[in-house]
Amino acid sequence: MRRSHHLLIILLALVTIAFSFQLFSDDEAASAQSPRTKLSSDSIRLSGCRVKLIDEVVLSSDQIGILSFVIPREGERVDENQLLAQIDDSIVRATYAIVDKQAENDVEVRYARKAGELAQVKYLRAIEANRDVPNTIPDLEIRELRLSAEKALLQFEQSQSNLLINKLKRVETKELLNKYRIAAPFTGIVRQTFKKRGESVSQGEPILELVSTDRVKVEGHLAIEDLAKIRRGSEVRIRVDLPDVDLAVEKHEFTGRLAFVDVRIEPVSRKVRIWAEVDNRNGLLMDGYPATMTIKSSTVRTTSR
Repeated sequence: MRRSHHLLIILLALVTIAFSFQLFSDDEAASAQSPRTKLSSDSIRLSGCRVKLIDEVVLSSDQIGILSFVIPREGERVDENQLLAQIDDSIVRATYAIVDKQAENDVEVRYARKAGELAQVKYLRAIEANRDVPNTIPDLEIRELRLSAEKALLQFEQSQSNLLINKLKRVETKELLNKYRIAAPFTGIVRQTFKKRGESVSQGEPILELVSTDRVKVEGHLAIEDLAKIRRGSEVRIRVDLPDVDLAVEKHEFTGRLAFVDVRIEPVSRKVRIWAEVDNRNGLLMDGYPATMTIKSSTVRTTSR
């Protein structure tokens, strides 16, 4: 009897727990189905970020030849458009001298103009002579004079076209000359040189590497639940984070803007790659520094259902 009483109590307790659990589940479902508004304006802090250079390029040439000179040395700062290296272009330069003269020579155009004017005068005088005295000049000769006038006009147009082509050839050769010059695409520092004066260069072969430390990017990974709190252009603050080293740069804070938010979620980590563009004040930030990024989240009103 007592054992039956205990079993009844246990049964009642289980029924009560199940009923409570059902009520709790129903409340959660109702809450999930009803819209709710959330305001988020907290900053997001990302550790494990990495400083990377934005402007870095390995310069090469489209042309094959011998290097006449390579001006800068490794570590030297150069300006944008500054000539850094030159491949021997003596043959192309000679070709340019020829096409330059041809582009300036308009003798054929002037001669064709004069010849056309003369042919036109002869034809018109023959027409006038026949108008005054019919059949003074035979019809066949009139036709020949008209053909000569038309031919002279076409020769004038052809000479103009030839002169234009010569000028275009000059532009083409000038552009080809520029292919033998390697200039700096931006202001930066020569990080490495691969070739020296007198060495041969193949098409696309590296000559030197140029980098700029004026601006850098700081790359990290953001959890997908924080995506709604940020947007491109969000303000960021950067601090170098070297746990095992005490450097002066760690005492500085750098500011920038969020420039990139990836459109693909990494399936394993469920995070999104982002990076911010940061002004590298005094060149303190070096490529490879680990850093912490603090993103000032946008005040975004999110509605969940």
